[in-house]
This record gives sequence, C-alpha cells and structure tokens, in this order.
Amino acid sequence: MYLAVKDKKIADVSMTGEWESALNKIALGEMDADTFHKGIEVYAAQITTELLSISIEGASNRAGCKCPKCSGQVVFYPKVAKCQNPDCGLMVFRSIAGKDLTDAQLSDLFGKGKTGLVKGFNKKAGGTFDAAIAFDSEYKTVFEFPKNKPGNAGKGKKRK
Repeated sequence: MYLAVKDKKIADVSMTGEWESALNKIALGEMDADTFHKGIEVYAAQITTELLSISIEGASNRAGCKCPKCSGQVVFYPKVAKCQNPDCGLMVFRSIAGKDLTDAQLSDLFGKGKTGLVKGFNKKAGGTFDAAIAFDSEYKTVFEFPKNKPGNAGKGKKRK
C-alpha cells in the first residue's frame, strides 16, 4: 500500500510539521482556528481525490462472485471473502474448523448456497469430520452434514 501512496500528499511528512506549527500559532493567538480547519478540509478533499484515483496492483484482478444477500460484488481475499457493498457486510472467513476453503468452494457457497462435501474439518475434541458449508437464513455459515441413505442404517462395521 505504501508504494501506491509514497509520492502522494498523504505520505508527505512535512505536512505534520506544518500542522504542529499552525496549532502552536493558534495556541498563541497568531492564527485563527477556522482558517486551520478550512485548510484541513481542503487537504482532506485533495487526498481523498488522489486516493480514489490510485489503482492498486492486484486489487482489481481478485476472484469473486455475486453476493446472494444484496446482489453486490463479493471479492475473494487470502483470508476472507467479503461483499464490497458497505451496507451489506456479508463476509466469510476462508478458514473454518482448521480447513481453508478454495475459491471454487467459496464460489459454490455464494452461488449455490452451499459447498460440496468438504473432507477433513477438525473436531474440537480431536479427530476430523466431513460436511458441506452452507448459509443459514441470516447468511451465517453452518455445517451441513451428509444424510444417511435409507437402508444403510446399521450396515456399518460391527463392533467386536
């Protein structure tokens, strides 16, 4: 991020010194506080315009999909998949129960409402389990366990 802004006003360290000097002048009665505030407003507008015009390498070519909650755009990051609509807030962490979801699994979750069967989730008490990840009615992630097929009950290995 620093490389993207290092030549912009926001990274100019002399600005901090100028502000300190202006604040001292205000304290001594040599400068009007409203003038300082107006200068800060102009500065904030300038750096906002600069920052919005910056293209950050790698940010626009991330995988993503449509948000099932608001129809906005979900972007996949290394640790999270997040809707870009600030009013939506839908977010899914990639790592769930010790297992990292792939882009394909996240695409299934957001597109179909659930992933395929994911093997190897870690149990809290030790061991692993298999499940799909799905959204509940509030778009929270939940485990969806495979259903036993009728007629298979009791056909597992017998205990000795």
